[in-house]
Amino acid sequence: MKRVVLSLVVAVLLGSILLTGCSEPEPTSSPAPTSAPTSEPTKEPAKTVTLRWAQFATAALEDSKPVIQMAENIETRTNGQYKVELFWSDSLVPMFEAMDAVRTGSAEMATFPFGPFASADIRFASSEMPLMYNTVEAQVEAQAHLMPAYSTVFEEKFNQKCLFVRSIIPMNVGSTEKPIKTMDDWDGMMTQTISPTISKIIEALGGTGAPASPIEVYELLEKGTVDATVQSMGKYVEAMLWEVCPYVTNAGLVPASCASTVNLDVWNKMPKEVQDIIVEEAKIAEEAISKISVDLFYTYVDKMTSEGMEVYNLPKAEREKWQAAVAPIVDDLIAQMGDFGKEVQRTADEANAKYPYPY
Repeated sequence: MKRVVLSLVVAVLLGSILLTGCSEPEPTSSPAPTSAPTSEPTKEPAKTVTLRWAQFATAALEDSKPVIQMAENIETRTNGQYKVELFWSDSLVPMFEAMDAVRTGSAEMATFPFGPFASADIRFASSEMPLMYNTVEAQVEAQAHLMPAYSTVFEEKFNQKCLFVRSIIPMNVGSTEKPIKTMDDWDGMMTQTISPTISKIIEALGGTGAPASPIEVYELLEKGTVDATVQSMGKYVEAMLWEVCPYVTNAGLVPASCASTVNLDVWNKMPKEVQDIIVEEAKIAEEAISKISVDLFYTYVDKMTSEGMEVYNLPKAEREKWQAAVAPIVDDLIAQMGDFGKEVQRTADEANAKYPYPY
């Protein structure tokens, strides 16, 4: 009987084991999948666009400071997206090639006197009308009214936007051997100039014009290659021309203007907000330079005098003789410019009425 009971117990245990081994295993739970952390997509840092700005003048001049400030402000206000790199004293492209360099994009920006390019558009000659203005104040005021018209010329004909146009301190003649006080003193005077228009002016007065870059003027005078030069009063100070050119005649001989432009293709690629920043900064620089220019004229005269240069103020009666000699050039240029020429004459007459010739 005991054996029967034991057998039953063993049988039950074996059956239990077999049932356990044949049953489906309990599924093991895996941890719930965790979602990836959400974040903004990584953005590529904006690439810096470098604008190379060719300057014909030097950084040392007082009226260069607003340009330097303008370049710094553009970089700051665009958060470094646009950087303006300044190249002074023709170090990027020569002055006479500056306008074409911007047109083709070999320089993104440039500042240059545009009178030398009158052969490309006669209206550019309006910045070099001889003996047109009585004083530096009259020149700055009168030419300010002409500035907007130049922007259209640059955009339509030369693939560049004009950011601002400003007067340059009047150009006067300096000489090496004797002061030029009368028409007779011009006779045979080999004179370095910066444009064909100024060469014609010199020839009408009795001298001989020799176009050359302002960068070369010191060496030309030092070697005696030329007897005289026509430069802005700022250039006499910048290049210390009193060392090789002891005489200057202050007569408001030739006014001048320079343009600051940017390649139009480069401009059109800029975001609107960047264009607005550059236009705003250009306006600030233009206004600052205009104020500086008048004061600088007299500062430069004082500096030249203190360095031993003889500054001769041409008397009004003699100046009128010079004006009569160059009148055919002025009349011809105004006629070629049409309505624009009439505006040049009108603005000059109004400004001169306010500022009579002082000598």
